[in-house]
Formats: sequence, C-alpha cells, structure tokens
Amino acid sequence: MTLPPSIKKFMCTMFILLSMTSCRWFCPDDPEEVHYDRTVLVYMAAENSLSYGYFHQQDIDEMLLAVGDIPKNSRLLVYLDDTDYPRILSVEQRDGKAVSTVLHQYPAEHNSGDTETLRLVMEWVSEHSPSSSYGLIFWSHGDAWLPAKAPIQRSICIDNERNSYSNSGTKMDIDEVAEVLSTFPRFEFIMFDACFMQAVEVAYELRHVARYVIASPAEIPNPGAPYDRMMKPIFSLPFDAEAVIMEYYRVYNDSVMSVFGYGSDRYGVSLSAISCDHLEALASVTADMVVKYVSKASPTDLSGLQRYYPISSKSRPEYYDMNGYMHRLITNEADYARWKSAFDRAVPNAVSTAWWFSNDARTQTVNLELYGGVSCYVPQQSSIYTTLNTKFQSTSWYTAAGWSQVGW
Repeated sequence: MTLPPSIKKFMCTMFILLSMTSCRWFCPDDPEEVHYDRTVLVYMAAENSLSYGYFHQQDIDEMLLAVGDIPKNSRLLVYLDDTDYPRILSVEQRDGKAVSTVLHQYPAEHNSGDTETLRLVMEWVSEHSPSSSYGLIFWSHGDAWLPAKAPIQRSICIDNERNSYSNSGTKMDIDEVAEVLSTFPRFEFIMFDACFMQAVEVAYELRHVARYVIASPAEIPNPGAPYDRMMKPIFSLPFDAEAVIMEYYRVYNDSVMSVFGYGSDRYGVSLSAISCDHLEALASVTADMVVKYVSKASPTDLSGLQRYYPISSKSRPEYYDMNGYMHRLITNEADYARWKSAFDRAVPNAVSTAWWFSNDARTQTVNLELYGGVSCYVPQQSSIYTTLNTKFQSTSWYTAAGWSQVGW
C-alpha cells in the first residue's frame, strides 16, 4: 500500500524523534556528545565487615553533601558492591538536589576482589564516561604488598562472595591490579581509602599507571576519608595532591576524635602523596645505599624505629617508616642527604597527626621528626620472616632497590 506523502513525512519525523528520545534515555553518556574534564571512580569493595558499620553509605552521604563542589564538566562515579547486587552510581545534582543515581545495575553477583571485575568496571567507565583525566579510589580493606593468596593474605579489597560481613574471601594482588590498569589511560591519581597501602612496594608497582598515589602507611580510621571535604581538590585542574591529604588530615587533627566517644584512644591519620614519576630515581639511589650499607651478617638494629604494623607475626611484617629506616641505615651524612633528596622528590607531601589508632595495639605514637609517610619492608633473619622474605622477592621493588644484590 502506498502512503500519501504527508503521512510518510509525519511517520519519518516521529521515528526520528522517538529514536532521539530513546537514545537520550538509554545512552545519556554517548561519547560523541559528552566528554568530561575528569571522571573519578570510587571502587567500593564493601562485601565484607565494612558493610556492617554502614561505612560505605556514610561515605556516599558525605559525597552527596559536597556534590556542589564537583565541577559541571566532571563526574563522580561509585562502583558499589555491598550485600546487594553490584551497581554503578553517579553522585550528582539533579533539579537542585543531591542524588546518587543508579546508572548501571549488574544482574548478578560480582567478586569485587577479582581483577577481572575491576577490568569489567573500568571498561564500562571508559565507554560511558570518556574524560581527559581519571582518578581512582580503592575503598575497602588493604594490607600493602602482601600477596592475596594463602598462606599470606591480603593485598587490596575483600569480597566474601556470601553477601555477609565476613572478611574471609578473595583479594587482589597489587601487581595484577597494575596489569589490569595498564590497559587504560594513566590515572591522574590512585587513592587508597584502605589501611597500610602507602608502601613503597605498592607505589613502585603502580608507577606506570598513575601520576600520584595517595594513601596511609598505617591503619586508617574506621570513618575513612572525609569525602565532604575532599571533592574540590580531587577534581582540581591541575590536580592538587597536597590539598587532598591536607583536607583529610585536618579533619582528624583538628577534631581529635575519640575512638569510642570517650577515653584516651583517639583516631589519628598518617598520609602522604607519592609522585610516581620520581620513583625510579628513588629506587636507583636506594639500591646504591642498600648495596653499600646492608649486611646480612651484621643486620641494622631496628629497635625503636617507627612501625606501622606494631605486632610481629608470620603473616604480617612491621612496615617500617622508610625515612626512619634509611636514616638509621645510612651512617654517612652526605649519602643520607643524597638519598633524602631523591625521597623528597618522590614523596613531596607527607603529614601525620602525633598518633594513630591500631585495632591490635591501641593508640600508637608517631615519630614526627623522622616521619616519611611511606612504609618499606626490611628482610630479617628471624624464623617468622622466612615466608615473608620469600614473598618480598616477588615484588618489583625488591630487585630495583638492590635487595637482590645483598643476599636477601
């Protein structure tokens, strides 16, 4: 049947309008139409004990409080895996209100402690939120460079795969995280809202995938990062790493929060920003010093040094403050000055309260005079370090920093 020209014109017009409407509804982030200055993804692996305290929801609420600080041409996304099906949220302003909008609901459970899930999420973000720069925040439990596989666990993120509050489950190795992230544009920053992650072994593994690594060498407080205070510096152009850690630090330093609301146990925080472009130079001068000063036969006395995990065990090293250890190791002033110059370029920003709270050993003091804000592993001959020493050999830092040349 042949339709009159007027009817054909009307139907074509309606088809075009409906197609446009459909695309606007299902494809709001068409890469040809939207390109952001910066997208920041918070990767919330909360299918663990952190969901029990609703800390993930508290932090999302903080983000909503500061939604006005997110520039118009930037975007804050949250991948949330709690005790419900995982989903990707956009924290934004709509009709004058701060809302967290579900952009993508996954139809089945994810293992957010698996690097393949990280890859899947990053692919979605890259496709639906193309940007000139990206930031990534890992939100979960963490344990620096420790391998994620038994008998020593864990590295970053925990997913118990049971929608429960258990901390027994899958974790991601840092070297595998670096491998996955290497297939995406280099991040302006990677921040860890997780304990112990500011270790030189971690940052060195990530040096090619991020310009800055922001984290704490110690345990972080249960409330975590103050997202309501950090939105402006997180989205700053150019990126202001110092402002990020200062906003974080001030919250815990100025308020002197008590852990239980009373008593002497107080939250505190130790933070630093590592400039990854300077890590290879730091590794080179560190190797010079390790080769010159480390003796397996006459090990350096470590007593009294700042330790970020204060209890020795077969499954956890002490995480010594790197500056404190190198200051003790290097006995020549000129050599130490040379090493410290390289360290200061690699760690341009470090700050700490005079204390931090450990779940295992209560309030710990910080040696602010020698505080460097970055931890390092120190191999030792005690039997409890046998497995740890072997695992340390699998890190890239082990070879780059000269440890392989001195018999460890």
